[in-house]
Amino acid sequence: MIAVNISAYLTRQKNLLMINLMRKILAPITGLASYLLIAKSAFAADGVTIKICTDAAQNPILDAVCRFKADTFGQIVGNIIIAIIIIAIVIALIFLIIGGIKWITSGGDKSKVESARNTIVAAIVGLVITLLAYFIISFVLSIFGIDNIAEIKIPPLVK
Repeated sequence: MIAVNISAYLTRQKNLLMINLMRKILAPITGLASYLLIAKSAFAADGVTIKICTDAAQNPILDAVCRFKADTFGQIVGNIIIAIIIIAIVIALIFLIIGGIKWITSGGDKSKVESARNTIVAAIVGLVITLLAYFIISFVLSIFGIDNIAEIKIPPLVK
């Protein structure tokens, strides 16, 4: 009697497991198939133009978006690269100073001196990586004939 109940229980558990597995597999497949099969096509209207830049002088954000051109994008990217490099150098120098202060205030305690040394080494490694990144970027840009990072010109995709 107990063996029959255990067998029926195991069969029921196996069936529930298969049902849950099929739900987990079939639900995403069914959803994806219905999305792809029922989706309607969208067609652009001919001759319709939207002019958002006519009132750009009244809205400073819209004015900035309207003045954005393909040739200014490279300058923005170059300035962002320069800003990231400057921020990384400043952070590395701050950690170098913090490591020096930790070393001075360690009082000869080996664990504090080791912590200070690790901070200084990490700061120097960060500084070296940042400077190497700048030199690698400058080298690659010089291969392409660009002397200044801030003067990157990205060609437009559409003329």
